[in-house]
Amino acid sequence: MHILMFLMILGALGFLVMWALAQPKADLEENVRKVLSGIAGSLTPKAVDWATPMRVWAETSLGSEQEIQTWLLALSSDGLQALGEKIAEFCLQMNVDLHWLSDPAKPIDSLVKQAAEEMVIDYCRVCLKAVHNQKPAQ
Repeated sequence: MHILMFLMILGALGFLVMWALAQPKADLEENVRKVLSGIAGSLTPKAVDWATPMRVWAETSLGSEQEIQTWLLALSSDGLQALGEKIAEFCLQMNVDLHWLSDPAKPIDSLVKQAAEEMVIDYCRVCLKAVHNQKPAQ
């Protein structure tokens, strides 16, 4: 029985190889590209929009941090997105959940949110200081 299954699988693989060899090279490459991009797309995480929640958070929650608020609101959407991705990456490494920023409708303990918010503000403060200390290109 096992030999019969082995022969059937071997025959199917042989058929697939012969079929692939009979296909025009351009069609085969396109099909392989589609399959590989489909696999890669399913393995990569979906992009999260950080620019919008960062802008809303800066507008509504940073009244006491005027310098950071002004800087964040002056950033382009791409700049806010990049900063948000770095903040999310850092928070993930620190085991801090940022769902309060990306989805404010989800309930969160106020002390946990305050601690996370302080960490994000400190991260922004360090980034802003680095921006101020950059030397212009000569």
